[in-house]
Amino acid sequence: MECAVSGLQSKQGKGKMKTRYRVRTVVAGLSIGAVAIITLALAACAASGTTGDVAADDAVPSSRNQVQIQPPHTTTPSEIRPLPAFETGTTGNPVTIDMQTRSRDGMNMVYVPAGEFQMGSSNADLDAAMEACARASGTERQCERDRYLHEQPVHTVTLDAFWIDQTEVTNAQFSEFLNDQGNQIEEGISWLEPRAGHRGIEYGQIKEGNGIFRPREGYEDYPVVEVSWYGASAYCSWAGGRLPTEAEWEYAARGPESAVYPWGDVFNQYALNYNDTGFFGGGQVHWMPAGSFPAGASWCGALDMAGNVWEWVSDWWSEDYYGRSPGHNPQGPDSGEFRLGRGGSWYDDPWHVRSAYRKGLSASSARIHWIGMRCVMPAPSP
Repeated sequence: MECAVSGLQSKQGKGKMKTRYRVRTVVAGLSIGAVAIITLALAACAASGTTGDVAADDAVPSSRNQVQIQPPHTTTPSEIRPLPAFETGTTGNPVTIDMQTRSRDGMNMVYVPAGEFQMGSSNADLDAAMEACARASGTERQCERDRYLHEQPVHTVTLDAFWIDQTEVTNAQFSEFLNDQGNQIEEGISWLEPRAGHRGIEYGQIKEGNGIFRPREGYEDYPVVEVSWYGASAYCSWAGGRLPTEAEWEYAARGPESAVYPWGDVFNQYALNYNDTGFFGGGQVHWMPAGSFPAGASWCGALDMAGNVWEWVSDWWSEDYYGRSPGHNPQGPDSGEFRLGRGGSWYDDPWHVRSAYRKGLSASSARIHWIGMRCVMPAPSP
């Protein structure tokens, strides 16, 4: 059975980094023998470094509705050895990455070995980010260093091994989920929220007709957006996984070297879909198909972890959580008012797409329309 990585188109850049992917297809928990090797040519073009600011949105409505999710499909990953370590940002060195396919929705997942990293931003990181913000003519409010202190203190985190979706969940995949489960409501918030945001504009590309959900033609492989935190969590459960914790998400993006961006420490304009030159100036004015920027691959092979669309994580938001976070497999605060988004989007400036940047959000997508998710699954101990 062939498992291919498709739709991986990047802007032209200088230099190449080759990453070799070991692809393993898993159906109903059984590993299919053949291993395919895929080589992606990754562009590496240097520009300057960056940062972001944080905003907390509306409170979560208190009304509660009954939600029924059918038992999730169970896919047990086969035992995979940890990946060999490699230096972030080096070129010309093939890196073996293990992959598997989740049978419920056909999602390719990449293996994240157990390990340790420095989570958060140092004083030097924030200083560099604010300098980049000022150089890019960011607003005075955006460049206020105090707005980013929730990224501190830097703290050591160790994590067990896990699998993470290689890309964001697509319109086609989420439509299949809605057709199986319906568009249910939790805490007064629908799983999919078309027209919930600004002036009732519909930003997503999933349409409902006669009770059937379908992606618009040509948008099947685009990341689903206008998804609430509840919808993202329900999808991952249905697919046999869960939302990543904030720590898992950041580790998959940054790696053991705690890189500033998924691809390394130097900003690379060819590695992501972001707000290129001011508001809509000269760059993409929309999110793009999942996996369009292979140059932005993280150390474990995850794509689009910077820019394109925001991604939900499982944790509650807390500005001071890093000062009291446990060091092993942190799960976030026990409760809170807001949820968390990670990764930035096509709409965001370079200093908002750093892998350490955090954003507190209400559980609804009404304020951040272009938000979706990727899922994780546990990996067996070696």
